[in-house]
Amino acid sequence: MAEQDVDGECPIDLESAREYAGDDEALLCELFAVFLREARGHVTALRDAFRAGRAGDVMDLAHTLKGSLRLLGAPATALLAEQLEIGGRSSQLEGLGPVVEQFDREMARLFQWVETRLTTPAPGKTIAPETA
Repeated sequence: MAEQDVDGECPIDLESAREYAGDDEALLCELFAVFLREARGHVTALRDAFRAGRAGDVMDLAHTLKGSLRLLGAPATALLAEQLEIGGRSSQLEGLGPVVEQFDREMARLFQWVETRLTTPAPGKTIAPETA
């Protein structure tokens, strides 16, 4: 179950995440833990910046999140962050409310999946194949 979320889908491309971590299970878990710790604050700050109309902050925070999401293999959510980044860069936040809402939902799903992955690894699953 750790490989899928409640919808039965994995919200990230595990192969990309594994590749980025050099097929190192411990490093991948550490990357996931750092992501949880830092991204939550960024998502909250992005939402607050959007509500306050601070386009520059929206751009910066969305850019940071986009990079993290791409590295961890969540390209669909990274595209939402990119839309927010572009809106912030052009100071065009009007109309981005639905994107912010969708981004929040996807990030919540991703956070839940990562938390589950960190606490209950899938049986028989390893990042790196065992070698003799």
